Amino acid sequence: MGCVLIVHNLKDRLRMAHWPTRLTPLDRFLGRFTRLRPGEGRSVVLFFSYALLMMVSYYILKTIREPLLLTESSAEMKSYAYAATATLLLLIVPLYGWLFRRSGKQQLTRIVTGFFVFNLLAFYAAGRAGLDIGFAYYVWVGIFSVMITAQFWAFAADSYNTRSGQRLFPLIMIGATLGGLLAPSLSGTLFPSIGPWYLMLAATLLLASTLPFVRWGRAAVPPGSRSLESVEDERAHGGLFGGISLVLGDRYLLLLALLILLLNWVNTTGEYILAEMVVRNADARLANSTGLLKADLIAGFYGDYFFIVNLMTLLIQIFFVAKIIHRIGVAGAVLVLPLVTLAGYGVVAFFPIFTIVSMVKVFENSTDYSLMNTSRHALYLPLSVAQKYEGKTTIEAFFWRFGDLAQAGAIYIGLNWLQFDIPQFALVNVMLSLFWLLVALRLGAGFREKASGVGAQQPPQLSRPPEERVLIAGEPFQFELPPDTFVALESGDVLRFEVREAWGHDIPEWLSIDTEVLAFSGTPPPQPGSDVELILRATSFGGAWTEGRLIIRIDEDGGG
Repeated sequence: MGCVLIVHNLKDRLRMAHWPTRLTPLDRFLGRFTRLRPGEGRSVVLFFSYALLMMVSYYILKTIREPLLLTESSAEMKSYAYAATATLLLLIVPLYGWLFRRSGKQQLTRIVTGFFVFNLLAFYAAGRAGLDIGFAYYVWVGIFSVMITAQFWAFAADSYNTRSGQRLFPLIMIGATLGGLLAPSLSGTLFPSIGPWYLMLAATLLLASTLPFVRWGRAAVPPGSRSLESVEDERAHGGLFGGISLVLGDRYLLLLALLILLLNWVNTTGEYILAEMVVRNADARLANSTGLLKADLIAGFYGDYFFIVNLMTLLIQIFFVAKIIHRIGVAGAVLVLPLVTLAGYGVVAFFPIFTIVSMVKVFENSTDYSLMNTSRHALYLPLSVAQKYEGKTTIEAFFWRFGDLAQAGAIYIGLNWLQFDIPQFALVNVMLSLFWLLVALRLGAGFREKASGVGAQQPPQLSRPPEERVLIAGEPFQFELPPDTFVALESGDVLRFEVREAWGHDIPEWLSIDTEVLAFSGTPPPQPGSDVELILRATSFGGAWTEGRLIIRIDEDGGG
């Protein structure tokens, strides 16, 4: 197995002949946040920009949907809109599967994006004509949110291999987070002055601007970082309900679907709790003040709320996500959010206060949109092409909204049969979070098995032991070890090099070492002296390491 992986790694190097062999300035800058291979920085920036534009568009649309619905309806109607979304996805998911099996990956991504751009133009025209689109638009945004983001991350997972994706997804997610940070504050501020329709038109233009990034981003991924092409063409398995049958027939995908269902059930129930508190707070302020509009109060709150959520999300994404995934892995990272919701809704059950509910939702959503989003998208990296596109879209569209359907039924039963209030719904979320935590544990074990194949990451291999180097006393020198001195056994992995003196002494001052590419230079003393013995260590992204030994001798004539 190790020999095969070495051969594959060497083939990657041959394909990268026209790509940078050393880190570019952009690679070095992004390397402050995670390790990069030469040339990866450009692809990260393109996917980052793609995600940023997509999420600015989405959050503008998400912000304006709240007042369009809640101004004339109740928070209960919001839950029923989620249920309608899940029902419509029963029709949309099979259509997506049919399209997947008949189009290329880049073409599929463009078709999905173009479809939603056309829909937005229709909503804009209907709204400007005075039609009441509140409920229909709310349902559409629910479909758009899961389809467009699932399509983006399926495309990203299919562009990078498993090791590269685990390293680079946290950086790409910063773009998505930054987009979510900019849009709510902007739309919340502009809504009272320009209204929803011009905001909707702006979001449409931003979404359309993502289309060129489909080709640019894919082409910019270096060969050694790209996803391996599937040998078997899995598009033919299909059928009318191919995506649903694909998920139900695979234990790992089924666990992923259950994780998404529970995640969204808990989150959407929490959104109902928050929306109910927002409406009550707005009604209380209107009762004590004049000259205020309910729609402006609601839009203002949600604009500030989304801004705070995404500011925290951005800070977590930049400073913590890559470190957490590096330290506890994707399997450990998916456990964090259910622990957060378990504690948060436990507090709300006993203290159902508007400020506390808002704080819990801010902390829940910021963790969800940063660490959980990054790790759950990374869960698809070791899967096949069909599982990444058709399986992922089915899970994050149909099963995601099936969680909405489940919570809508629970909200209806709780309100109309059991007379639940905020504390009771919070306790429901506590019980769901416990089940969610168990599912996450099983799923994490499955990811580790799929990602590594043997359960533990193999260390790099010393494929070309360094030869002894003989230098001429007093003469400047410069040499670089061959690039295949150490070889990562997993495609997409990146090695970090360290050099130390073999016996614990300081490295001589006359010897300069560039650990990026194991290059050595300097001017040895004018008189021959003791040999310099160096230990070279190569460490993979996952922490596995291998060492080699380099001996440098200093002679008068260099002849040994």
